[in-house]
Amino acid sequence: MTMIEKLLSLADDLLARGTRSAVAKRRAVSTAYYAVFHAVARLCADEFLGVSSRSTEDYSRVYRALDHGPLKSVFTNVAIKENPRLREIGDRIVRLQSERHRSDYLPPGTLYSRGECAQLLEVARSAVQLLSELPPEARRALAVSVLFKNRPS
Repeated sequence: MTMIEKLLSLADDLLARGTRSAVAKRRAVSTAYYAVFHAVARLCADEFLGVSSRSTEDYSRVYRALDHGPLKSVFTNVAIKENPRLREIGDRIVRLQSERHRSDYLPPGTLYSRGECAQLLEVARSAVQLLSELPPEARRALAVSVLFKNRPS
């Protein structure tokens, strides 16, 4: 089981064990977002260095190059928005990132019903699946877009 699968499973467990706990549901949503974030990081590192390099220092450097801040803005890029597959993934990531911020930073209180939390976990699971199904040219476009700043000419 990969770390991404373990994070999604942990999010499911948090929801199942903490159906009345606002904290467990918040943690489940945040954990689901991190599963998707790691799926994007893995996609980038795999794209640039290949799966066989996963145990190298260079792989770790590329993997860690992904930044939460610009990730959201990447999906407003015209080239990304023109690709329906990337747009679909981007919509999910932007939604999950916004919910992760709410979960992690809003004052204590209930944010999600059990159903809303379950729906967000499904959004994360579908984003991971869509990422795994991307064709090579879309994988490359996504990796370049999320790792490198677009500078004006």
